[in-house]
Amino acid sequence: MKQKGFLKGATIGFVLSTVILFSATLFADKYDYIDKKLEVIQRALDEYYVGELDQTAMEEGIYKGLVSAVGDPYTTYYTQEEFEEVMEKSSGVYAGIGVQMMVDQNDNSILVTDVFPSSPAEKAGMLINDKIIGAEGQKLTGDDFSTAPKIIKGKPGTKVKVTVFRPSTNETLELEMKRENVIYPSVEHKMLQEDISYIKVREFEELTYKQFKEALDASEKANAKGLIIDLRNNSGGLLDITVKMADELIPEGIIVSTKNKQGEEDVMRADGEYIDLPVVVLVNEKSASASEVLSGALKDHNRAVLVGKRTYGKGIVQTIMPLTDGSALKVTTSQYFTPSGVCIQGEGIEPDYDVSLAPELMIKPALEYDEDAQLQKAVEVLKEQMK
Repeated sequence: MKQKGFLKGATIGFVLSTVILFSATLFADKYDYIDKKLEVIQRALDEYYVGELDQTAMEEGIYKGLVSAVGDPYTTYYTQEEFEEVMEKSSGVYAGIGVQMMVDQNDNSILVTDVFPSSPAEKAGMLINDKIIGAEGQKLTGDDFSTAPKIIKGKPGTKVKVTVFRPSTNETLELEMKRENVIYPSVEHKMLQEDISYIKVREFEELTYKQFKEALDASEKANAKGLIIDLRNNSGGLLDITVKMADELIPEGIIVSTKNKQGEEDVMRADGEYIDLPVVVLVNEKSASASEVLSGALKDHNRAVLVGKRTYGKGIVQTIMPLTDGSALKVTTSQYFTPSGVCIQGEGIEPDYDVSLAPELMIKPALEYDEDAQLQKAVEVLKEQMK
């Protein structure tokens, strides 16, 4: 039976249940002063500001400013709309057309980097490397990258028109598609060579463990003799999902431990049942947080060789605390430590084999095998282990 204690440290989905009582005698004066100062500022704006005042935006600005003043980029206030987007993303399911996008720095366009299998986009004929230049009659460029999803996404069953430019044929296409609930494929699997299984993990979301387990099962059925797990550009996600994935790969022992402000420690352990195949993990400068939990645990247990570049160095855990009005607070609540007791905050994890990519290749959405020196090295190392 796998331990459930790691749920306490999950980045998303943790509901604060502890009620903290403040002493009125200690804090009344401070809060009275804050209330009075805000009242003076509000009156001044109401009386003298010549423009229109958006009271809701001003109120949200107070909360955002208060939290951002902590000085921690990971401690954040979410509006109700922002929190709903965060929860949707972590679920791995959303209503949309089923594409992955990025800004193409060469021409400031929105480049399609992935089209999900059986998605509305695939059914409509959208291809990888198409450029989304409009939606619903509105022109879109790289400057609109953050707003484009809001235009394209919508309720399942509704239709959306997306305009794409296809560089390969130099034509502009108007594609109409019906939005559906799309499952984000956070795990990609393929047999790289006859006996080498390649598993790419893009993020750690609610459905990622299930997808990862399916990839492992497929690897076993294909009689894989070794695994390459690609965590490059994976910025992290849910700690509990990461721990479950690590449990599939390491023998009995510590996976990760966390320590909070009060010095309380929470230790997450593997149950001893694991897939005993040689493993190589690909990492780079953008492998962070949960990626470092998994790669750190595998390295410390001598279960994997790391290839690539030093990881990002995010050794802290955030807890999301939903508020009664639908907004939420994300707070850095603890540090995590690898099985050897190291906190990699600001340090990262050094790979066993340091392999670089040319700068122009680092921004490409997908690399061919003969371009990918890091993957080639991973294959070389894994073959040595498989002998």
